Amino acid sequence: MAVNIGRSAGSTLREQFLALKVMTGNIRSQEQFLMMVEREHIIPDMARRLSKEAISDDLISNKRVFLDFLYNMLARTGPNEPVLDIEFHYIIIEKGFFEVDKSVLWMEENEIAIPFEIGDKFGKTIVGEEAVDAVKKITAFYKAAETRFDREHFGNLDRCSLLVLEEHFPQSSWHIRMRLPAKILNDYPISI
Repeated sequence: MAVNIGRSAGSTLREQFLALKVMTGNIRSQEQFLMMVEREHIIPDMARRLSKEAISDDLISNKRVFLDFLYNMLARTGPNEPVLDIEFHYIIIEKGFFEVDKSVLWMEENEIAIPFEIGDKFGKTIVGEEAVDAVKKITAFYKAAETRFDREHFGNLDRCSLLVLEEHFPQSSWHIRMRLPAKILNDYPISI
């Protein structure tokens, strides 16, 4: 029987991170397959409908597994583990459009693009669903989170950042990038 004594808690977290990366690749390929089936008019209607139903059910199941795996991974992260951060990219156009454009999970220098539906739910759960005063809401949320992590990390705010860019032409819009330690997600559970 072979025993691997070179494993540490950090490598286990890295392996889980890589498993999440594989899951996101599988989810992305299923989403692309659904888009391709939708656009392909040569496929008979019955076959298109049945394949969409089968893949859609599997896709929802895979997203639920991804969320469970992510929450379990965040819950077991300790002080001697590699750092996990979450980054949200928000787009706000005038006062009527608010979207989480992109969500990224970081482990040190490695990143995973979180599937859109999940990232959108996380981002909107954290700061709210409405575009009214979204910039102020995001800024207020960030300041509160920054204060919390300032206390928890003893003044080390290297992992917290907020970038707000205001665009005036061709229309008024804001592009906001917020990065915080990923354990903040444990405070805002979502489900699919």
